[in-house]
This record gives sequence, C-alpha cells and structure tokens, in this order.
Amino acid sequence: MSTERSSKARRGESFATPLSFRAARETAAALRRTECYRAMIDTLRPRGVSGLLRSRAPLPAILYLAARDGRLVRQDAGGLALLEPPYDARDLGRPGGFLRRLDRHWDLAMFALPPAVSLVMSLVTLALGMALSWSPWLLGAALVLCLLAMLYVALLMLTMVCTLLFRWILGLPLSSREARRAAEEMRFLHWSMPLCHCPDPARAPQLLGLVTDRLRGLVRAQVARAVGDLSARTETFEVNEPLLCLLGGATTTAMRDAVTTAARGTASGGVTFLATGSESGVRAPKTVGLGTGLALYLVAVAVVLAAESYLVAVFERAECDPACAGRPASYGTAFRWLAWRLLNGNPADLMPATTPAWVVGWLTTLMGFMAVVLFLVTVWRSRETHAERLRSFHEEMEPVLGTTTVLIMVATTEERQAVITAVTGVTQAKPVRRHLGPHTAFELGVVSRARVLVAQTQAGTVAPGGAGFGAQELIERLNPDYLLLTGICYGLREKEQQLGDVLVCTQLRVMDHKKIVEYEPGQPVEIMRGDRVAPSVTLLDRCLHARLEQDEPKVHFGPLLSGNVLLNSPMIRARLKAAEPDGIGGEMEGLGVYGAAARKKVEWIVVKAICDWGMGKTDDWHEAAARNAAEFVVDVLRNQGLDEPPHRA
Repeated sequence: MSTERSSKARRGESFATPLSFRAARETAAALRRTECYRAMIDTLRPRGVSGLLRSRAPLPAILYLAARDGRLVRQDAGGLALLEPPYDARDLGRPGGFLRRLDRHWDLAMFALPPAVSLVMSLVTLALGMALSWSPWLLGAALVLCLLAMLYVALLMLTMVCTLLFRWILGLPLSSREARRAAEEMRFLHWSMPLCHCPDPARAPQLLGLVTDRLRGLVRAQVARAVGDLSARTETFEVNEPLLCLLGGATTTAMRDAVTTAARGTASGGVTFLATGSESGVRAPKTVGLGTGLALYLVAVAVVLAAESYLVAVFERAECDPACAGRPASYGTAFRWLAWRLLNGNPADLMPATTPAWVVGWLTTLMGFMAVVLFLVTVWRSRETHAERLRSFHEEMEPVLGTTTVLIMVATTEERQAVITAVTGVTQAKPVRRHLGPHTAFELGVVSRARVLVAQTQAGTVAPGGAGFGAQELIERLNPDYLLLTGICYGLREKEQQLGDVLVCTQLRVMDHKKIVEYEPGQPVEIMRGDRVAPSVTLLDRCLHARLEQDEPKVHFGPLLSGNVLLNSPMIRARLKAAEPDGIGGEMEGLGVYGAAARKKVEWIVVKAICDWGMGKTDDWHEAAARNAAEFVVDVLRNQGLDEPPHRA
C-alpha cells in the first residue's frame, strides 16, 4: 500500500481532484461571466506566433487536464486557481495522451488538422470514385474537398499576413508575445498561476494559501519522482520555489489586488511572485543563441539546391542528349556539381557546357558565400544578444525581483505579536509560519519592496535557543539583507525619557565581558572589556529620518548597554550609570545579534522601547512599549528606506 501511495505521489495523482468534462464546461461558462474574462483568456490562451490562432486548447479542456494532474486548486465557495509547471517540465510524470498533446500544440493543430482531414477525405473519395467506374459525383466531391483544403490554408495565411501588416502600420508589436517577453521567459523557468478566480474577495487570501500549499506538494512530488527514478531516498526538505503570478489571469479587480497584496514583490509587467519558501529566488533566462535564422537559411539553401539541380539537368540534357558523359545532365550529377559550386569548386569529372547552368552555378557560389557570412555574424552577435536580453530582463523585472529581505527579531511573545500586528496592518497579509531548523519565522508580506519576517528567540544570548545561536541559525537559513532587533528595554535617563519612548542604538556596548581586580584588599574594581560597536550606517540613517516630527512617543538616539542580566536593582543600575554615563538604556539580546550579524556581514541595528527603569519592575508597560517599537520599525519600512539591498564587497 505504501509503495502504491509513493508511486501516486511521484505522478502527482494524490493531488488530483475529480472533474468531469461536463463540470469543466460549466466552470468555463461561469468564468465567462466574470469581470476580466477577456484578459484572463489572453493570459491563459495567448495567441501563437501568427497572432491569429490561440496556442492552447479551449478553456474546458485546460481545466479538465489540470484537474487530472492535480494542478487545479478548488475552493468550496467557487474559487479556483490553475497552476502551470515550467515549460520544460510539463509532463509531471504522466504519460502523454492525445488531449494533452492537443493542448500543447493547439495552434499547429488548428492550422494543419482541418486541411489534412480534408485532403485525406479527398483521397478516399477519389479512390472510391476510381473503384466505381470513375463516378463523376465522387470525383467532383474529391476535387471540392481538395479545393476546400487549399482555400482554408490560403485564407488562414492571408489573414495572418493582413494581421501582421495591420500591426506594423499601427506601430503595434508584431506578436503579442513581444510585449510579455520577460513573463514568457520566466514561465519557462518557474511554476506560474495563469488563472485565479474567487467570487468572495474576503476569501481570496485563503485561496492563495491553498495555492501555496498545493504548489509545495507538487514540487515535492517532482522531487520524489526524480529521486525514485534514481532508486535513492531523500530526507525532509524545504520547498523554495517561487510562484509566478500572472495578474492578467485574475478574473476580477479584487482578485488582482489580493494577489498583489499577498505577493513577494510589487507588480511589474503584469507579473508578481508568491514566495513559497523563505529563500525563494528567481532564476534568470537561459542562454539562447541566434542559430534559428541560420538554420532557416540552410534549410532554404537545401530547397533551392534541390530545385536548381532539376533545372541544371534540364539545361544540360537539352544541349547534349544523348551523349552527356562528363556533364551534369542527370539529377544526381547536377546536385553533386552544385554542392561543389556551393563551396566555390568544381568536381574533376563534371563540367557543364551551357551558359544557364554556369549562371546557376555562380549564383549557388554566392549563396554559399552568404551562408558563411551569416554564420560569422551569428557567432559574433550571439554573446552580445544574450547580454542584451539579460539586461532587458532585469530592467523589466526589477520592480518584482528587487525586493529585500528584512528579518525582525524579538525575545517575547508580546514583542512578536506587536510586530505581527504592526506589519500586517500595512501588508494585509496573513502570517505564514516557516519552520527553520530549531526556530520558527513568520512571513508577514511585503512593505514597499521589503519582504518582512519576524522570529522569536529565548531571552538573553547564552541559552541554546537564545538570541546568539538563534540569530546565527536564522541568518544562515534566511540570508536577510537587514536584521533589526526590536522589543522592550529599560531606560537610564528618567528625567529626559518617558515610559514607552523608543530607543535607537548609535553604539552597542557589551557589558558581560569584564575584568575584576582588587587594587586595594576588599575593594574590587570592574574593567569593561566588551566590544563597543556601531550598528549599520544605513539602518541608523533610516531610523534618524523615519519621522520628521517628534510626536509621542519620542525617539532617543544613543549608546545602549547589552548584557545577560535582567536588571531589577537600584544599586546595580546606579553602578551601570556611573560606568557608562552617556548610556540611554539597556537590554539583553543585542550582543548576541551583533555577534551573529558581524560574522555573516549582515546589516543590523537595535530598536527598543522603554518598559521600566531597571528597578521596581512591573509588566504594565510591556505591551505599549513593544507596540511603539514595532510601529517605529514599520515607519522605517514604509518610508522605502530598506527597498534597496545593501552593497556588500
């Protein structure tokens, strides 16, 4: 039984949802009544290179096939989404089948099948007419069927030419694919969602959650199939495949807005991304050459050579018949002579005697010379063209791909909830839980162009689950561009500060590393040896300019003390103030975050709010202080200050 389940998982059948063809037609009919149906059809069934025929099968067939493959995600309220694998992995382990091949090559089928069927029927009718004593009716029907096939092809070609000419006159792209080149190239490399429909806008986030879960399952099935083919076994792994969301595939404006809101990056060129893993990355287009034009030219040369061989043989045979020894008077000898002429040579045993044959020969030499020139130009332009395509790709997709990753670290549940509330109030996204080894992070959506995650560790730095080891593990897993430690702290300047005020460190002072000596018996002296480090210049600058007006709560900048001590002692507090008179506050996790960030060269800063004075502790201001610190961090994000990744040498 387990073997059977594993086999089904490798083929993707465990995700398949039954959908009859009749139900697929009814679903397609319901989609036709939606607000953005025409844009959705243009996205799901784009026109082929001719600009006339659709490149995909009709919508009911697409839905039916997607349901069979487990790529159709359905919601109980009538919502649905369709997932498409990368173009080079469309089989998903299933055997072919006529309907699937027809879907892949619909434009070719519509171009070739009707005239082919008509010609076959014409041949059958002709054979019957000959068998029945040359029946004039059957022979006439065969002729009509042949003419219909020719007329179909002629009208189709004429319509294509007129369409291209009309686009050229109006200055439109000769093919609709040119306007979506970046998106089309990315569909070759990534899973995509060309159809997304949810009648109830309030349930759109739930549908997108189902889409993300289904995509993970399909990717896992692909991996299981690949591993099974190698007779190997894999342990648990994380799926980091991003989903290319084609906004034109949303059937309503509300659905399009929901996709953009929940996506990893901002929308550009009609596409955006849903991140299925914490390290989701986008692959650039593959290298392609310019060999297509050269290949077509060589095919044309072969066709012309075949036609010229017939002409040369006719010219020579008319001149020398019946004594034609040593002359290209047959089709085979004429072809061999022209092949030599293609390389500007002559075979020793063949020599034409007619002027038309020599004219054809010199034209063939010119054709061969042009092939060499075209080959050299192709080689010369190939690298430059590929570089230009990559440049164009990155320019078109920069608003989508140019997102940064911001990790916010906290140490208590109150701090975590304050960050989630503040960030999701802007992104309107549902937090997505990510288990990363011994730690858990929550994806909170995108603020401006910064992808935001929050992770909670234990208080302090030395515990296995504390901020020191936690920050190191999270940095390795998430590779963030920026790391912000936020939450609650104690203040050291009660005359200048108020409970709830925000403190931003301009220098972090590690208080745990110290030397204690007795210069006089019974009078120990503490000598601080801990690091005194400055946070990220970029993050400090963004915090300095986050708020133009000093409203409540106020924001204070200065040195923060960090140590593994939960301070609740007037005597120790007075000692700290005497040792660090310019300190503005203290906390417990900064030294661990700084140590991990310094090793990985990650930009970091500590932003916390005052909940007490390091003595007479209560929990009265914990929630308010955590909220104030989280809202200040969100202001930094909303000001687009962290949209660009830091420069790393």
